[in-house]
Amino acid sequence: MASIFSVRTVYFSKVKTTHCQLSLREQLRNITPVIVIIFAATLVVLSVIIMIGMKYNVQLNHFTKDPVQIMNAPFYLGLFSNIGILFWCGSAVICFFSKSFMPPKTENRIMRMFLLFSGLITMLLMLDDLFLFHEVMFPEYFGIPQKGVFVIYSNILLLYALLFREIIFKTDYLILGLAFFLIGGSTFVKQIPMPIPEDTFLEDAVKLFGIICWFTYFLRTGFRELKKVFNEKNNSPY
Repeated sequence: MASIFSVRTVYFSKVKTTHCQLSLREQLRNITPVIVIIFAATLVVLSVIIMIGMKYNVQLNHFTKDPVQIMNAPFYLGLFSNIGILFWCGSAVICFFSKSFMPPKTENRIMRMFLLFSGLITMLLMLDDLFLFHEVMFPEYFGIPQKGVFVIYSNILLLYALLFREIIFKTDYLILGLAFFLIGGSTFVKQIPMPIPEDTFLEDAVKLFGIICWFTYFLRTGFRELKKVFNEKNNSPY
C-alpha cells in the first residue's frame, strides 16, 4: 500500500510540473486491461440477469428500465427516496476516497479502518433503501421479518460505534449522533397521526434530514483528514 501511495504521489507531481500529454499508444497500453475487466464484469452481470429473467419469466426491461417508465408514473415518484440514495452514495464515496488517500502509517491505521467500515455500512444502508431490503426483500424472499432486520442493523451500528468511539469523539460527533437519532427515530414517526391516511411524508422527511446529516458528518471528516494529508505533503522536505 505504501508503494501505491508513493506512485500516486509521484504521478500527480509529474502531471503538475510537466503537464505532459500521453500519446495514443500509451493510453491504449494503460487503459486496455481496465477496459477488458470492465466489459467482462458487465457481461457477467448481464448474463446473470438474462438467465434469471428466462428462468422466472421476468421481462428483461424490468431489470433495465427506470421504474417510473415501466409504471408510466410521474417523474417525481419516490423523490425523497432518490435524493436520500444520492446522499448515501456520496457519503460512501467520500469515505472510500478519503481512506485511499491517507498514507498507511501507523498513526493513520485506526482512522483508515474507521473510514473503510463507515463506507461499508453506508453502502449497506444505501442498498437497503435502493432495493428495499428490510421492507420487501428479506421478509418476502428470505423469511426474515422487518423486526429481525432492524435488530441486525442495530447490532451492526452499535458494534461500529463501540469499536470506533475514540475516533468518533474526536470528530463532529454531534452531527453523527443527530443522524443516528433522525434515521432511527423516523421509524417511530409513523405512529404520529397525519391528515392523509397511510401518508408517510413526515417519516420520510425526518429520515432525509438524518441522511443529509450523515453526509455532512463524513464530508467534514473526510475533508479534515485530506487536509492533514496535503499539509504533511507540503511540509515534507521530499
